[in-house]
Amino acid sequence: MFHWFKKDNDVVEEIIETPKVDFANFHKIAEFIYVQCGITDLEKRILSFSWLKKYALDNNIHSTDEFLYLLNQKGKIYQDAINIVTVNETYFFREKKELEYLVEFIENSSKKLKILSLPCSSGEEIYSILIMMFQKNIPLDKVTIIGYDIDLQMIEKAKRAIYNEYSLHNLSQDIRESYFTQTDNKTFQIKSFLQQQVEFKQQNIFEIDIKYEYYDVILSRNMMIYFDDIKRKEAIEIITKSLKRGGIFIKGHADLFNRSIMLQNLSFGIYKKI
Repeated sequence: MFHWFKKDNDVVEEIIETPKVDFANFHKIAEFIYVQCGITDLEKRILSFSWLKKYALDNNIHSTDEFLYLLNQKGKIYQDAINIVTVNETYFFREKKELEYLVEFIENSSKKLKILSLPCSSGEEIYSILIMMFQKNIPLDKVTIIGYDIDLQMIEKAKRAIYNEYSLHNLSQDIRESYFTQTDNKTFQIKSFLQQQVEFKQQNIFEIDIKYEYYDVILSRNMMIYFDDIKRKEAIEIITKSLKRGGIFIKGHADLFNRSIMLQNLSFGIYKKI
């Protein structure tokens, strides 16, 4: 690249070298992300793959090796990349039949329950559970609910608890008025008495320290569709070990996994640890 400028009536040529871009082995980025969070189809998702390359160039990263080095630092570059490739499609009262089963399970329990939503995305699933509990006059302090998601942007959105019309499309006007406050820009915020019942944390399922995590209920819905058999098996082992005996695991409609001898199928998508 050449730039010309004048100095003391002389024309001087300034040469600025354009950095060489070498993404020939960019498949290594997909392999790295697979190891970290189990996503298997990244190279087939052309748009996500191109976004990763654009992100790298926008941040003055010009080679796969440089990108891999920065990803391994597990800093902002790593989190941004994870945010780019994760899919977060959710809304209130999604796959409601299983939520109704859960709320009845909570109602019939004689003890306080610890519940994990993994991944929690932007929080719609967790707030759906609380709304349904409130509708049945179940004390909200009967549960402790924690939401984990690898995508930091989704965790921040869940904490803000502000949602658009699409997220609420399954909800009646009565529910909207009872549990949300409409903002000036046509978005809707969960009322504070519900927000106070939840804790959201950024967490990767494959990095959970299962020695200290024991739950009565784990919801992991439509996450394992992105995993291959190896990562799916690993995820199920982590979930099973994290459940208390007699605890409930609820999967998504699209999730497939090899049956675990520790999980007894109670109903469609609902399992009990034996």
